[in-house]
This record gives sequence, C-alpha cells and structure tokens, in this order.
Amino acid sequence: MQTAGKQKNKKYNVNRIRSGAVALCAALLLLLSGCGAASDGQAVRQQAALSGGALQDGQMSEQQMAEQQENGEASTAGTEGQREEQMPDGTLSVTFLDVGQGNAVLVEQSGAYMLIDGGNRDYSSFVVSYLKEQGVEELAYVIASHYDADHLNGVVGALHAFSCGQVLAPDYVTDTRVYESFERVIKEQDIALAYPAVGDTYTLGDASFTVVCPEVYDPKEDNDNSVGIRFVYGNTSFLICGDAGKAEEQAMLDSGVTLDSDVYLASHHGSEGSSSEAFMRAVSPTAVVVSAGAGNSYGHPTRTVLDRVKACGAALYRTDLQGTITVTSDGTSLSWSVDATQDYRDGDEVAAGAADTTGTSGTAGAGVTDAAAGSTDTTGTSGTADTADSAAQASVAADTAGSAAQASSGGETAADGTADVTGEYVLNTNTKKFHRPSCSSVAQMSPENKAAFSGSREELIAAGYDPCKRCNP
Repeated sequence: MQTAGKQKNKKYNVNRIRSGAVALCAALLLLLSGCGAASDGQAVRQQAALSGGALQDGQMSEQQMAEQQENGEASTAGTEGQREEQMPDGTLSVTFLDVGQGNAVLVEQSGAYMLIDGGNRDYSSFVVSYLKEQGVEELAYVIASHYDADHLNGVVGALHAFSCGQVLAPDYVTDTRVYESFERVIKEQDIALAYPAVGDTYTLGDASFTVVCPEVYDPKEDNDNSVGIRFVYGNTSFLICGDAGKAEEQAMLDSGVTLDSDVYLASHHGSEGSSSEAFMRAVSPTAVVVSAGAGNSYGHPTRTVLDRVKACGAALYRTDLQGTITVTSDGTSLSWSVDATQDYRDGDEVAAGAADTTGTSGTAGAGVTDAAAGSTDTTGTSGTADTADSAAQASVAADTAGSAAQASSGGETAADGTADVTGEYVLNTNTKKFHRPSCSSVAQMSPENKAAFSGSREELIAAGYDPCKRCNP
C-alpha cells in the first residue's frame, strides 16, 4: 500500500554572495526583497546535509558553500524564493517492534542504524535477536527517550550486544536498577552520551532528525522528560516522542517547533494523557502507530485517542493487533508491511475479548482469536500472514483446548496420552525454529530460509527444531 508523503519544501538562505557579478547580485537581492520569503526582512536559513554528528543550528559553512558553487550546485531562488530538496536515491525503513507494553523502534538508512527505546526486560532478548537478523553490527545512535523500564531495559541489552556511536538520553536520574544498569554499560563501553536540546539536529545516512522535546529537564518529572525527535527523509517525516504527556505536548506547541509529520507514533502507547486535540492538529499525520501490549492492564490505546486518530483521517496501525510493523520510505511515498487496521477497539475491549463491530473486513489483524478471553474476532480476514502474533501467544489453557479440538478432527494420540496434533507450520531452516503461520517473524524471514511443514510439532522437535518462543506453536 502506498501513502503519498507530504511535500515539505525547505527554504534556503545564501549566507554570502561572492564579489564579481554585480548585476546578478543586484537582481538576486531585488528578487529576495520582492518575494517576501521572510516577514522580518531576513532571509530564511539554509540547511546543510552533513554526515555524522549534529548540525550547528542548521547552518552551512562557507567552505561547504564554496564546494557547492564549484560543483555547480549553488542554491538558486525559485518562483517563491524556494526550491525542493533533491530526492534521495535509496530508502529509509522504520520498524515498530512488537515488544508488548513498551516501545522499540529500529531505523535504517544506507546501512546506518538507530534504535529508539528497546521495550521491557521480557523483550530485551527479542530486540537483540531481531537486530542481528537484520544484519545490524553497529548502531550509529541509540535514543533512550526516558528511563521507564518498558523503554529502557531493551536499550541496555542492545548496548551490551552492539557497538554504538552515540547515546542520546534525557538529563535526569532515577534510583531504579535498570537506570543503574544503563549508567554502568555507558561507562563500561565508553559510549559517547549526550543530553540533547530542542533544535539539535543529527544525520543518519541521507536522513536527518531534530530534537523537538523536552524544552527543559525537570528532575521531578519522568514521562514529560521524554526526548522526542522528528526525522525527515526526502519529503517524508516521522514523529516519535516517547511517553510525552499533554504538558510536554503543550510546551512543543508553544515553542513553535515543526511537528507536522506523515507518521506519528502515538505517545505513551495511546494513553488518555497524550495526543491532545491541539497536538494532533499540529502533527496532522497521515498514519498513526500505536505500540501497546495485547490485553494490557492500562487500557491502551484509549477510546479518546482512537477517536482522535479517526477524526483526523489518519490510517491506524497497532502492534497489539498486528505485531511488528515496518514502513519504508523512498523519500516521496510510504509503503507498509501490513494493511492499516480498521479495528478501533480500545485496550480494555481487546482485553475483554469484545467483538469488533467497526468493520475490519479485509484488514490485517482481523480474524484473530483472542486467546486471553477465549473469544474470536469474526470480522473477517484478508488471508495474509501479517496477523497479530500477540494474539497467537495463547495461554496454556487456550492451547490445550485448541489441541483437543484439533485432535478430535484427526490428530493422533501419543503414548503419554497427549494429543500429537497435525497442523501447518512455517520453518526457519537457518535458526531451526518453527512458527505458526500467523507469527510476525514469518514475514521477516529470508525467503531462502523459509519452508512450509504439515505435520505434528512432535515430529519437528524430533527433527531438531525448536518452537518459536513468541508465537508458542
């Protein structure tokens, strides 16, 4: 599915004009004064695309301008005194990992990787394994949005497993064990640590990201100390702000930072205290991603936030229903690994197993059994494999009931009296693990490592395969 990226025209400023072409200089100055590009009489800033590290207030050095002029790449004024930034050649991928009730985002561009948060302790090993499966050897940046365990535990695990160029984190301290572990691994690995300020800009390959919050660090706060970024690739943009609440959102609105973004990761897992109406209007997303755990006790995402997503016309994606989700940008448009869901049940309704009456026919994530409640979402399915692997993580009781049902329809009984159930599985011939077809890991397998199997799980175990710990086949 393709979603057109919004056009983000960038304004450029010529910091100085070389002597020699007097007539041209006069014409250019006349054009700039006539087009009214800046109401205060000053030209707008020119942004540089530097590689590796923070740009200083978005300014381009004189040396870089000279190099551009020598290469025939000097900025020229368009019909409105503006020009569009040249589109990049490659792609940017942003993956929202299914880490239950937590956040973890992997960004890749031109072989450079950035990890934003890492989920809680239960998913730390999954995050590390996933990154290794993607070929990650080094992380250019790791961002710890704040120090809650459901964001920080996986960061600590990743810092132990991969070399890291720089860690960006909020400037406050806590007395938690996971924070102590975070401090310790930073010191032990001698990793560069920065406490970024609003406006600090960094590059990742041909992409760049700018810090949008917090305006100030408050030692008495936690969620509202979240480091938030807006990153840009070509004409597409993404906004991720950790667990920022309404107070931090208002500070962003008051500061005047650019928030308008194509993709918005709903802050604080879609909680009532985030994603205010004013903030959603400022972001104006075409797609909203909610990272939350299936059946979580907080009711995330809340009805209020889901209604705001629907009201602004944004497509909805949910890790609690759809598992790990990847969006890819070519600089102009976005493509998604799964279709947007029409399932607007809030977290409490999902936990209770309430039927989805919003009309999810033909969408990924529909037709999934709610194992926790023992009920089934019968709203229809497109038949894709990209269903919620959280729903596939059935309870022992639900698995037992399902096994008994399958056994009655043709499964064999083993000598110990347990049902030797025949079913359909997907094998990873490299890792020697087998999965349910609905497991999100299936979509992430390399085609050369993927194989279909029809038979019993006992046969697979006997053949040296282990069941996937995520989907628990």
